[in-house]
Amino acid sequence: MKKPRKDLFKKLVGLEEGDKKWRMGESRTKDSEKWIFHILSADREAPKIETERNVKPFIVMGGACLLIFTVLFARISYLEVYKGSQNRVLAEGNRMRETVIRAPRGIIYDRNHIKLVKNTPSYDVTVLPIDLPGDKKQREDELSQVSQIVGVPMDEIHKDIDAKGMHYTQPVLIKDNISKDESFVIAAKGLKGVNVSVNPIRDYLDGGLLSHALGYVGRISEEELKGNEDKYRMTDYIGKTGLEKSYESVLKGKDGAQRYEVDSTGKVVKFLGQEDPHLGDSLVLSIDFGLEQELAGVMQKEMQKVKATKATAIAMDPKTGGILAYVDIPTYDNNLFSQGISSADYANLLNNPDNPLLARGIAGEYPSGSVIKPFIASGALQEGTITENSTVNSTGGIHVGNWFFPDWKAGGHGVTNVVKAIADSVNTFFYAVAGGYEGIPGLGPDKIKHYLDLFGFDKQTGVDIGGESKGNIPDPAWKKRAKNEDWYLGDTYHMGIGQGDLLVTPLQISNATCVIANGGTLYQPHFVRQEVDENDKVVKTIQSKVIRQNLIDPKNIAIVRKGMRQTVTDGSARSLKNLPVAISGKTGTAQFGPNNEFEHGWFTSFAPSDNPQIELTILVEGSGGGDVTAVPIAKEVYQWYFSNRK
Repeated sequence: MKKPRKDLFKKLVGLEEGDKKWRMGESRTKDSEKWIFHILSADREAPKIETERNVKPFIVMGGACLLIFTVLFARISYLEVYKGSQNRVLAEGNRMRETVIRAPRGIIYDRNHIKLVKNTPSYDVTVLPIDLPGDKKQREDELSQVSQIVGVPMDEIHKDIDAKGMHYTQPVLIKDNISKDESFVIAAKGLKGVNVSVNPIRDYLDGGLLSHALGYVGRISEEELKGNEDKYRMTDYIGKTGLEKSYESVLKGKDGAQRYEVDSTGKVVKFLGQEDPHLGDSLVLSIDFGLEQELAGVMQKEMQKVKATKATAIAMDPKTGGILAYVDIPTYDNNLFSQGISSADYANLLNNPDNPLLARGIAGEYPSGSVIKPFIASGALQEGTITENSTVNSTGGIHVGNWFFPDWKAGGHGVTNVVKAIADSVNTFFYAVAGGYEGIPGLGPDKIKHYLDLFGFDKQTGVDIGGESKGNIPDPAWKKRAKNEDWYLGDTYHMGIGQGDLLVTPLQISNATCVIANGGTLYQPHFVRQEVDENDKVVKTIQSKVIRQNLIDPKNIAIVRKGMRQTVTDGSARSLKNLPVAISGKTGTAQFGPNNEFEHGWFTSFAPSDNPQIELTILVEGSGGGDVTAVPIAKEVYQWYFSNRK
């Protein structure tokens, strides 16, 4: 069959190529035409049938290839688009190295630019796991040398490294605050993947006087690092308490870095450049460090006389809310924390019965005793419960059924108005003002609470060091909720003289006294006056923040001020009347203990009386009446302040 088809094909080709007659259209028989075209048609169909037989495998192969390329394209897209940035970071991390140049924190100064804190270098030894020797024996030898030099057990080193993995590209801290000699020894050995870095850490210069206010910095925790990876590293320091924490974003500088490219063995092959660090901004406080030192010294001297061990004092500028001095006794050395406190030192602080870690001025909650009376008197005058001429006859106390509510003076004080009641701290008058007596209806617990709230009690003041307590101003709802007990008239009487369940912080008393001193404005207390850059150029001035104005009519405040001035001229603080500057104040004796057998001594005051420049509140715990220790402290401090004031 093949041969005839081949001959025919040749014949046809011959006709096509050489037969001129055919090309010229000479006739052929119709049968021949049909036969020829039949053959042509048969030859044309044959390849078509062969093609159909061969396409199916190609379709299968094409589909498989398409599927493979689709999967590859999807994977490439996932790696390039979705995971691209992460993979680029990993790739860069494998070839890039960075030596951090730590930025020093901003300095903290007092109002006269006396430096209260500075930065000092601390040496840390770290390892970069990815750069440690790949050979296990060599790696163990290097880590063993580090262990012997700095005294960290090998199992601890392994634990720290294993927690991150051998491909980790960030420094892992082995030990901080190593000695300078240790840092030189490690650096001289040139151990692969082992580095010594320099951290500027805090050196507090205030002798611990302002530890509760300044606070301290410490190594950042994993919790603090979370969400801040763009700003901090695990080896960084961060403000933990006080101003160091509140102004962290201001004080923290911007780290610099030296960047290198390394090969697969970790060897530096190219220096890529350096970014210089930027010092953090500094703080200028309202604190007068000279006053701070004087106040602390006088307090310690007077406390020794009565064997008191715990006290606090706050001095403020009544016209701005700026804090001029802040003393807590006992205090602690915040350098212990900034340099990494030992477990023994920390245990000593925790186990000290006088609790030196307590910031008494802002976090201590105490019964106020009689220093609350000027504010209750202000509310009663404002409410119209009393006038300047309202009187009560003090005969030694008030009997209510089987209960007796005494005056502090046996036999009483006689006929008393509000000015005398403040000056002599007459309890009977304030029992009447609070709960009613001898024709005075009394404010009642709800209105007392309302006015004390206006003066800033029962809430945090908002001072810029944090860690405040809010105290407690009780009322019938609180007593029912807290004690499941009903409220009685005796509760109101106790509230009127600053006893019972009423609790305040010394800062609240100080700030409320500033309202009386300045004529009716409640400010938010603050330590910081300015933020300045490294060239001492003022970046920001902290404006005084007014919480509330005109909360008491100036006429009523003038009456209360008259009573506080009379406290010094004729009342319980008469020892101050011979000072060259006129002082106004209020003493207080707050009972505490299971049977009220102990007494805190209070004194809150301001000077000069007619144009106050300073407010001073003092609390000496367990010292007896305020006139025993608190007033003598105030006398000596005021004498110094107005003699040395610039």
